[in-house]
Amino acid sequence: MVDYVRFTSFLIVERGIGTICAASYVGSVKRFVKATGKEQPSKDDVINYLMGFYTSNKSYSHITNTTLALERYCEFLGAPLKLGRPKKPKRIVANTLTETEVARMFALCRNTRERALLGMLAYTGIRNLELCSLLVKDIDFQNKTVFIKGGKGQKDGIVCISEEGLAMIQEYLKEYPRENDETLFFTIARNRKHDKLSTGTVRKFVKTIARRAGIVKRVWPHVFRHSLAMNMLMKGCDIYSIREQLRHSYISTTFIYIHSNPKIMQNKYQVFCPSYMWEATKDPFIINSNQYYIKK
Repeated sequence: MVDYVRFTSFLIVERGIGTICAASYVGSVKRFVKATGKEQPSKDDVINYLMGFYTSNKSYSHITNTTLALERYCEFLGAPLKLGRPKKPKRIVANTLTETEVARMFALCRNTRERALLGMLAYTGIRNLELCSLLVKDIDFQNKTVFIKGGKGQKDGIVCISEEGLAMIQEYLKEYPRENDETLFFTIARNRKHDKLSTGTVRKFVKTIARRAGIVKRVWPHVFRHSLAMNMLMKGCDIYSIREQLRHSYISTTFIYIHSNPKIMQNKYQVFCPSYMWEATKDPFIINSNQYYIKK
């Protein structure tokens, strides 16, 4: 039997991997063992298993994460191996929500809790897990910011939130008073009342509101992060400010949004495109040249 507890400890304590990533690796190994029946796999066992991922066109992230998990597992077993990585595809953000679509979702919220949850996702671009871990004291109503503790990669950060979003939070807290050290959002299910909100609950929540608003495209919590970036770009916001709001480590990650929507480049192009014909009407040489050719 595979000792998954010891494997988890190995990942977290000896390799310094975060708990969420470690849980993902353990899940990948469990699926490998279930599919192959190999608890002590050879290099060929691992290669044959991953080859099935390549031939069935699994996503880049799925292949890469499984590869890393199996490398760590073999290292844990005392038989380390090094595997290749697929070439990372050029990513395009194809599915985002327009301002009108988000406005329709707000209009179809039925209570202050729904509006506050949606407002936090839509106005800050916060990730699902970060939202569930948010404490009341993390909201700075005076400076209109939200403190994110231990976000992706265990990094802290500060993001902005609009006055409209803050008003939704204040309205929610009047109806559902919370202590400063308590999570901002919590489950209201009778059997688990006041438990920390789960990411699965948030996914179901946005899906329900989207269906209620008549939005047929797929909607999940992270799409509000993409939509915030895209809608800010469409309004003319600079890429560096969006990078700070989304807390990207690399500006190249933020540039994905520009590559994903030709309208953004088109808007900038139309503003800054040189006015050659207008300049031609003011240049004496061109004016004289035109007169010369006209006379000829």
